[in-house]
Amino acid sequence: MNVLFLSLLYHPETVKEVTALSRVGLQNQANSFQWAMIEGLKNNLRAGETIEIVNSLPVGIYPRQYRRLRLRRKAFGKQFTEIGSLNLPYCKQNQRERTARWMLQRWVEQSSQNRMIVVYSLYLPYLRAVAAVKQRYPEVKTCIIVTDLPGRLGLASGRKGLPQKMEYRMGNESMRLAAQMDGFILLTEQMTEPLSALHKKYCIIEGMTSDQGIAPQQITMPKDSRPAVAYTGTLNRELGIAELLEAFQQMNNVQLWLCGRGDMDAAIADAQSKFDNIHSFGFVPQAQAIYLQSNAELLINPRTNQGAYTRYSFPSKTMEYMHAGKPVLCCKLEGIPAEYDEYLTYIQPQNAEGIRSAVQGMLHKTQQERDDIGRRAKEFVLSKKNNIMQGKKAVDLLRTL
Repeated sequence: MNVLFLSLLYHPETVKEVTALSRVGLQNQANSFQWAMIEGLKNNLRAGETIEIVNSLPVGIYPRQYRRLRLRRKAFGKQFTEIGSLNLPYCKQNQRERTARWMLQRWVEQSSQNRMIVVYSLYLPYLRAVAAVKQRYPEVKTCIIVTDLPGRLGLASGRKGLPQKMEYRMGNESMRLAAQMDGFILLTEQMTEPLSALHKKYCIIEGMTSDQGIAPQQITMPKDSRPAVAYTGTLNRELGIAELLEAFQQMNNVQLWLCGRGDMDAAIADAQSKFDNIHSFGFVPQAQAIYLQSNAELLINPRTNQGAYTRYSFPSKTMEYMHAGKPVLCCKLEGIPAEYDEYLTYIQPQNAEGIRSAVQGMLHKTQQERDDIGRRAKEFVLSKKNNIMQGKKAVDLLRTL
């Protein structure tokens, strides 16, 4: 069994350049997840089996979101090829679909062992390309990794009117094509229902971590001796950021560190100007976000269980926070299995009052108690949810197909 992995990630050799060209930041958590998954798959393949990567660079449209019009085709060795395209609406998706289809067909025809295609996410150009190749070569097996659902089942994009209708239509097509896959690698059990995967083969991995993470990169810190609580990620109202700001405006004995971008940027800037315990770092490279996590006393994710999308969600930052070895405060979501309960501190009630209560309760513990909580959480994800073990689940699934 050889594997072709259709990805949306950043090659290490281009991260610095892509960061400089991007106006909206990078998808760091998705990038880390994919590299961890690829490494996990490689470590569980048998001698002689291979994994090749066909990649599309996950950047925004020129010129508003990304400063380059043409995304050039690149090859990094024999097993990593990046698709080129014009970085314009429709052109990019159409060219990526055509190129992916051609590359998939060529790969399948090269060897009788080339029969397993793994697709990351519900990216429509990939799904269309895979459907076309599957129609021509029905013996080829396909598996999709789903971390988020689209449209009304996913996190709101903020689009309105015609753009929203187009988004929903594309999301419906993605779901229809994904349902035709032979296997599913999912983050939560609840995802099986909308994906029509209940009667097919699937595995649940929630997320994964690796002891070979990104090295922290130092960042200028506030000259403030108060303990800090850090949030790193998308700064959208729907993710509980308004409640987070409200909570810390009434806690003068502790700092709040925020890094990222989102629709709450203006509100965060306003809060920072009025309250000296709220500090925003803006969008930072992942290495600097990890540095902030390692220097904070607590890590927090205020996303509540409100909204349909939370049924299908296991926040990637939960795994990332646990790997940092600090106490993690978060809300109990339906997609978080019970085995995590003893390692997480749940915010109750899921509002500003609950955030204050959880933060102050944790700060009332001794430093040794907090260190023990963080250490146990880190040991759990590194021993039970590392990418080699999760990769074995994925490879075992692929072999059954």
